[in-house]
Amino acid sequence: MKNNLFLEARDELSWTNPPDNWMITEEGGLMIEAPPAADFFRDPAGKHMASSAPFLHLPVGSSFELTTRLRVDMQHIYDSGCLMLMSGPDHWAKLCFEFNGRYPTIVSVVTRDGSSDDCNSERVTVEQPYLRITKLEDCISFFYSPDGEDWRLIRYFGLSCPSQVVAGVVAQSPKGEGCRVQFDYLQLSQPEEDSRF
Repeated sequence: MKNNLFLEARDELSWTNPPDNWMITEEGGLMIEAPPAADFFRDPAGKHMASSAPFLHLPVGSSFELTTRLRVDMQHIYDSGCLMLMSGPDHWAKLCFEFNGRYPTIVSVVTRDGSSDDCNSERVTVEQPYLRITKLEDCISFFYSPDGEDWRLIRYFGLSCPSQVVAGVVAQSPKGEGCRVQFDYLQLSQPEEDSRF
């Protein structure tokens, strides 16, 4: 198990859409400044097709657990920080801490065969929530926790992955002029067999 990929796996991490401004903090976290209109989404109606958000990732196996704690400087609707897994441009899923225009929420998006859905979940009342993705072969669970102890299942779904999976963090500002996202750490481990629920 790697306790913090930002510090312990720098050689394995790579960018898709590298941002102009990012840094590893003195505490070992990652700060990303998302550029304007940065997003990953493939509208089923074809009106909004984007794959422009900064995504820092590394290869992962068919089963893994990825956890982070984050803070988002929410200025515009849909500003968010996310965990994401991807098996190609048409097969990916993300779990986001996102501003809905009134308050922070948990949002999940699953993209299959080039079409995304969008599921808004519960309101978040803490400034630095925890997010977790658990993948056991083709079964994926998204979790949220306000404190790192009480984990709540947000979504459980299947996603076939036609190619190697990468996973990591995303910063986005789909409708805004950009936003700053701070990830305190990124932890990768092997999931327990009963961790999908």
